[in-house]
Amino acid sequence: MSTAVAADLDQAGSVSPRPSRLDAVRKQMFIEFCAALESHDIPYVILAGHRDYPERIASDIDFMVCERDFARLPAILSAPECVSGAQIVQILEHEISARYFVLARQEGGRIAYLHPDSAASYRFDARLWLRSESVLATRRRSPGGFWIPAAAVEFEYYLFKRVEKKCVELRHLQQLGNLLNEDASGCRESLRRMFPAELVQEVASAVARTDVDWFRTRQDALARWLRAGVPRESMPCRMRSRAQECLRIFRRVTNPTGFIVAILGPDGSGKTTVIEHIEKEFACAFRGVRRFHLRPHFGRTAGGTTVSDPHAQEPRGRLASCLKIGMFVADYWSSWLRQVMPSKIRSTLIVFDRYYHDLLVDRRRYRLPERFALPRWISPLIPQPDLWLVLDAPAEKLVARKGEISLESARSLTAAYAALAHRLPNAVIIDSGTSVEQTMQAAVCAVRERLGVRAQSTLRRLL
Repeated sequence: MSTAVAADLDQAGSVSPRPSRLDAVRKQMFIEFCAALESHDIPYVILAGHRDYPERIASDIDFMVCERDFARLPAILSAPECVSGAQIVQILEHEISARYFVLARQEGGRIAYLHPDSAASYRFDARLWLRSESVLATRRRSPGGFWIPAAAVEFEYYLFKRVEKKCVELRHLQQLGNLLNEDASGCRESLRRMFPAELVQEVASAVARTDVDWFRTRQDALARWLRAGVPRESMPCRMRSRAQECLRIFRRVTNPTGFIVAILGPDGSGKTTVIEHIEKEFACAFRGVRRFHLRPHFGRTAGGTTVSDPHAQEPRGRLASCLKIGMFVADYWSSWLRQVMPSKIRSTLIVFDRYYHDLLVDRRRYRLPERFALPRWISPLIPQPDLWLVLDAPAEKLVARKGEISLESARSLTAAYAALAHRLPNAVIIDSGTSVEQTMQAAVCAVRERLGVRAQSTLRRLL
């Protein structure tokens, strides 16, 4: 982060509403979400983790509807009146009958999220474990006004998820213990459906005494018992589920849910500040975040020292420059196939701090000769990000923030980056010469809108 940008950030204080404000927005989003389901006559239950709803919503909202209503959800959740001011920015089909939505509502430079994770029956590994009809038949009103399942049903669902993920912590056992105390006989009946008879009492006792170590030492065995359980669907249904699962995986590979954004701009334009803010704000819409500097470095962590005056060194010769460009091409394509695309398929936000196209603008930084056309000829062959953010600031501010460049160089770079932005597809120019709060708001808006456009494309396929 440059000194001037850091100073602006300190003066601005927080670039967003207080966290309590986002909590209040999230609460209202949840209330509107539940109201939308009821207004469309969709019976639903929130399966687990709802004890503090709607005051505190710390994770995904796992909810279940019937098979028929599951197909209606994309149209309902994408309607503007469903959750006011929010839009869908991410859709993940993580099971054949489960779909994860991310609703985002921008508040200044921050985003309030709601993560409805829908299921029509509960399937895992192409096998049916909980039928939506039987779950919905047990539903009851919670003190918060939304619908929840019977204690025994919630116990079975929550225990299955924790064992399947091989992650049973104290807080999970405390929640399971509360459900066991509420309906001991019903929860034990659920255990008999999940595990052999000789294991039922052991599991119930371990839950009752919140014995984390017992579950930790037996997590692999418990997971095997679940997978070896009696099938709850006929063989033809299971074969059809397997085929649907293969199709789902194919769609995930051909339409990856990750997102690649490249941040360009001259030194002093605030790239580091923008990148850190984007990573923080959009981490909740993805399963991971990765950052690369200029190029992927063949999957290795980029090393080297910070160069205080990148324009001080003399250009290389043409042969050395050709070899450098060849190395860049090999790096981008090799790493794209081995690192970048697999991460994108796994729903990762990938941020590039600079990109190959910097070579077209700031030749002196990369020691390229003048009137050297090879980088421009090669640029169409380089894999492209989903979004370009090009930061633009007055030359005088760039010089004030980065004193090692001259005013003339700053003006030249500013004009060159602006011209590049107009040639690139999906490029947005961000005015970073304003306050930090305004810059962050514009950057967040650009990413959010692009994610929204992509989500609309997915919705058209689902509708």
